[in-house]
Amino acid sequence: MTRKAVTFAAVGDINFSGDCAEQMMAGGIDWPFEKMLPHLRRADLLFGNMESVLLPPEYPDDQIDPAGLVSKYDGTAALARAGFGFMNLASNHVLDGGRMSMFHTRDAIQRLGIVTAGIGKTQKQARRMPVLQVGELRFGFLCYCEDSNYSLSTKGPCHAYYTRRAVLADVARNKDEVDVLVVSIHADLEFMETPSWPRREIFREISAAGATIVLGHHPHVPQGVELIDGRLIAYSLGNFYFAAHSDGYMKDNGPHTAHSFLLLAEVGPGRVASFERVPFEIRPPPEQRPVPLDGPERERMLAYLEQLDRKAADDEVVKGNWRDVALRHLDIYLDRARKLGREDLLVDLIGRLVLVAENRSWIDEVFAAVKENWTRQARRVDPYHRPQYAMTSRKPPGDS
Repeated sequence: MTRKAVTFAAVGDINFSGDCAEQMMAGGIDWPFEKMLPHLRRADLLFGNMESVLLPPEYPDDQIDPAGLVSKYDGTAALARAGFGFMNLASNHVLDGGRMSMFHTRDAIQRLGIVTAGIGKTQKQARRMPVLQVGELRFGFLCYCEDSNYSLSTKGPCHAYYTRRAVLADVARNKDEVDVLVVSIHADLEFMETPSWPRREIFREISAAGATIVLGHHPHVPQGVELIDGRLIAYSLGNFYFAAHSDGYMKDNGPHTAHSFLLLAEVGPGRVASFERVPFEIRPPPEQRPVPLDGPERERMLAYLEQLDRKAADDEVVKGNWRDVALRHLDIYLDRARKLGREDLLVDLIGRLVLVAENRSWIDEVFAAVKENWTRQARRVDPYHRPQYAMTSRKPPGDS
């Protein structure tokens, strides 16, 4: 007998701090997801990405990081009331309130009957796979976050670190234990319309190795979706409940920080039969919560999402975008370096650039650009001058 398919649904970043918390306190616990409920309730299993941290009541007010995604307001009940069955906790903000708040957030969500994964006292704990029985299918979840400027390679309690080796090892070890394996990865640079070239290739490798569904987070904007041989990859689910308009950082990098989709997938043992997207917009204040799109707005957003699918599948587009973003980040860090003394450069900035995975990825791409130009100039023979290096995309005469 064929086992009945399950409707699996996933959304992106959920933030219960700052203006988002203020809106919930004013509008009530059901405020964040109220407009999306008819679509959320289509799911047999609903997945979300927790981007903020709940501070325990005893957390000292004078120790609160004003730049952290933290709050003492407990909005976690909204997750249960909206029907979330699983929450990924492996995000770059999970230590914004230190280890005590990381575990306090986990405990608050789990008390609601919602399963979590992706954090632990050790990497072994953080990489454990919880299993949920949904209908006749067993779902397993592996959750990771890239080492970033927020974690700084800490060896203490943290999220599970995203590395190609770790994820592939965990997939190989766990894939035969469940019917559906979901891998959640919080990684890459923000606000890109396509994944980085290395992340796209690794996501595809993880999928081919046995992950039924691979979900990406952190860019804060939607990216393309691929269905390859019955395995689904969503490169970025974007924001779901976030201050996309009142948060200057989000607004300055809009408009698509306010646009994304609810992903709905019909899932059977080891494969995704089909998927659909419910596009939404986070409306400007005073609404500032996800609202499903209708009519021409919906059609325009679906067309844009399909365009992102094509771009994610296009090698040249993905490579070109990644090169451009890497060089722009080089400009940002060069500007920072000019304002720092030697001690700050040695203690902080250089360490971040060469030791933190989030930065190493684009630094590697910068070096690739340098190497390409260096190789071109090395082939040049000038009868009148010694070899001279020039950073240029033009090929020298006779270069093939």
